Amino acid sequence: MKNVLFSLTAAAVLSGAALAAPVKLPTIPVTLEPNARLLTLNDAGIAKAFPSSAGRPDAVFLTEDRKVSVAFEWREGKLAPSQVQDLVAQFPAVIRAQIPNVKTLKASVLQIGGTPWAQFVFTTPGQGDDLRRELLMTSAEGRILVITIAGNQKDYSRNEAVIRNLVNSVRVD
Repeated sequence: MKNVLFSLTAAAVLSGAALAAPVKLPTIPVTLEPNARLLTLNDAGIAKAFPSSAGRPDAVFLTEDRKVSVAFEWREGKLAPSQVQDLVAQFPAVIRAQIPNVKTLKASVLQIGGTPWAQFVFTTPGQGDDLRRELLMTSAEGRILVITIAGNQKDYSRNEAVIRNLVNSVRVD
């Protein structure tokens, strides 16, 4: 995770600060309202930060300090809206199996823009501070839409208002 954030910073291929008007993401069925305190990683920056095309996000926003990323990925896997609740019960075991040393893990369902999302917030040990990851998952056109918020705990706390404003503005089209 730290390497991904370092790569995002090292990529230095950022477009200008996002505007506060609603923006339709070009490759996924999402409209959101970024603000001037977020940077948008362009396609070249995404490719550099995520060299493997497998699991490469469709869109990435960074906090001004480039310490917390918000990545959007529209996966090929199938997910019906009625299955979002099931993820809350099933997916924590997947997280624990795939990610070593999970310290804390919270799973819940929340509503964002009238759409149910499964939310998973977990921490893992890091150098000097715990790493914090948040996965938000929902159904979009029968496929899995994932938002991944990643950074260390202190950086997330410092940028929480900006991140929550972005996430709360998300509308699945």
